[in-house]
Amino acid sequence: MKKQNLILSAALVAVFSASTAFAEAEVTGKIVHESGFFSEAGSTIGDYGVGFTNAAGSHDGGLNTHKKNDAMKRETSARIYVDGELNEVTDGATYHVELNLMTDGKGNSNYDSHESYTQRDALREAYVDTTVEDWSIRAGKQQVVWGTADGMKLLDMINPTDYSEMAQNQMEDSRIPVWMVNAEKTNEDGSEFQVIVSQPRENIFAGLNRHIDTSVRRNSATTGADGTHNLGADTGHAFIMKGPDTITGVENGFLNIAPDLGGVATMFAGAFGALNKMSTAGMTGFTVDGFETMAMGGGAGSMSYNMSGSGAEMLGLLVDTVAGDTATGANAAYTTTCTATAGAACLSYENLPVGFFNTINNVGGDDTTLGAKLLNLGFGTQFDSNLADDKTDGVDDTAFDYMPNATFATFDAFGNAGSQYVYNMPKDSDLDVAFKTKRSTANGVNYSLNASYNYDKNPIIDLSWRGTAGQELTTYEAVVAASGNTTTLQLYDAANPLAVDLIATGAGANVVPTADLTVANGFYGGAATQAATLRFSQEVKRVANLGGSFDMAIETEALGPVVIRGEALYTKGAYSPVIDKTKLGYGDLVGALEMVKGDRAKFVLGADITAMTNMMISAQFIQDSDLDFVDGANRYTADYATMHMTNGFNKAIKDKNFYSLFFSKPFGASGEHRWNNITMLEEGVNGNGKWNRLDAEFSIDDDTQATVEYNKYWGDANTQFGQLEKSSNIQVGVKYSF
Repeated sequence: MKKQNLILSAALVAVFSASTAFAEAEVTGKIVHESGFFSEAGSTIGDYGVGFTNAAGSHDGGLNTHKKNDAMKRETSARIYVDGELNEVTDGATYHVELNLMTDGKGNSNYDSHESYTQRDALREAYVDTTVEDWSIRAGKQQVVWGTADGMKLLDMINPTDYSEMAQNQMEDSRIPVWMVNAEKTNEDGSEFQVIVSQPRENIFAGLNRHIDTSVRRNSATTGADGTHNLGADTGHAFIMKGPDTITGVENGFLNIAPDLGGVATMFAGAFGALNKMSTAGMTGFTVDGFETMAMGGGAGSMSYNMSGSGAEMLGLLVDTVAGDTATGANAAYTTTCTATAGAACLSYENLPVGFFNTINNVGGDDTTLGAKLLNLGFGTQFDSNLADDKTDGVDDTAFDYMPNATFATFDAFGNAGSQYVYNMPKDSDLDVAFKTKRSTANGVNYSLNASYNYDKNPIIDLSWRGTAGQELTTYEAVVAASGNTTTLQLYDAANPLAVDLIATGAGANVVPTADLTVANGFYGGAATQAATLRFSQEVKRVANLGGSFDMAIETEALGPVVIRGEALYTKGAYSPVIDKTKLGYGDLVGALEMVKGDRAKFVLGADITAMTNMMISAQFIQDSDLDFVDGANRYTADYATMHMTNGFNKAIKDKNFYSLFFSKPFGASGEHRWNNITMLEEGVNGNGKWNRLDAEFSIDDDTQATVEYNKYWGDANTQFGQLEKSSNIQVGVKYSF
């Protein structure tokens, strides 16, 4: 509550210290229950674990696909509004408090609601209204509405938004109130001027919230035990999108894949003598792609041949070394016994993940896919993260699919690697500032000019390698000429002085001095206990916004009055994700996903008419343009909402267009009921995404209303709306006001 105290210290003390403050308070409220049910069968994004079991035979929180009519939510809330005057404190001052009590029973899956979402905030609003000379002052936790766009937010930038149910909730419910001082003044010419100083806070997206575990997680090199993964806090949530799932998802999220990479690297380091820090010629150029397709024979191109003298370790890995237990099947020809001499380098059966040899021994005659089976420590049993598979479907949907050129020397740097999710949010002294002026012309055109210097509401995820003390590590790329100019990576502490230069020039190639790749010289990974951590930092960045709006009414003979309206917003300093597949290909995870600073422009044009006596019809065109769009073959701006391993990290669109059509009409003998329908279409790279919400409110009596709502998502699976097809739902509810 530090920011609250910073902004409201005097006002709130005055309210709650007055003995008669609530003496004549007016208390109103409403009780709302809403149940939601899936209208489509299938798996939502973030569901995982179908068929997965742990060593005990079960998986903690393993989710299954939902069926049609399965419960999505069972939500009951009580909103209590307290309003009163503060005449004993300040003449003419009033106060408003909105309390929110909510419970949400489990729907489908293991997802349970989280208090970080705005609907769960117990104190939703609390503010004081007063006047100071010509200024109207509202100080406290509140929401301010700028702009008039339907279904999309442009100028409505003061409050963040809770997107935990995408755009299904009404704006007044999804808008997150924040602590602010809101000052407005009406001038003699009728113009208005507004200044707002507010608490910075980010938009809320399922999969990216403050409930994600911030501890460092590493895999066990010996057991691969469950429990080392972060379940993403929202596992099973119906509205997780592919973009957040790429970060925190249990199966496809790199937050959980990173420790598994560390487990793979550690296992191979033990099997192959710690890989000798890129010194073994046969290992330096030994890539994932080469290993995944390598046969087991002893000739050129085979596994044994490319180990360059590491045959003992290799054989120790491929066969069961437990006394009296003979390898079978395809491994029979490679049986060996770990001697006292070789034992230290030989990875024994007891040190392998459960099911390791069972999988190998079931290879049969398909020796060419053995590498994929070895790389994937999970085998569908131990891990949920998607490292590798032995499928030949041609679909890139695993981590190793995207790292074909990563060498075993690179994996040496990943030894014992872990991951961590942290929150790098603004300080207490960091505030948002916004200005607005509103005017009207003599011919009936209303317009506004808006400006703000604030933290962007959309959080970004910044990646970095960290050392044991939390210091940032440098990713060093070396080109090894002896291995066909193969790029390898090492992680080192740049603050730690090195004995010699890292790069030795000669013959046009960069060669890493083998002797200097040591812990003493600041390097991380390998057999050393100096393990690196891949840090995912959720942040919001400062941006400058300049925008405006207009609306005007035009009389037409055919349609009657037509309201034309529009909004535009220019944002300087916004960040967008840029994917570099070349860097990802050789294992540079930090360089492969960058948040790149640039400018954006958005605008909306809309028209409103009234037809059939009292039916309002509204149509809109919305465009979101990335003015610094990166459009290369292997390096490009990705779609923040839909990029995923299953779609090649979906490319964004430079000028993304949305179209919407909205209808609203009362019905009943006296117009006591109402139905609304909004349809939105978004343009995607390979097709369009659509969303339609039809809702109706039925008045039972003066105090009670029943509601029904149907949300349908469909279209291209790699669009913001189309990806949520299996989250289409029907909701029914009842509301009682008092």
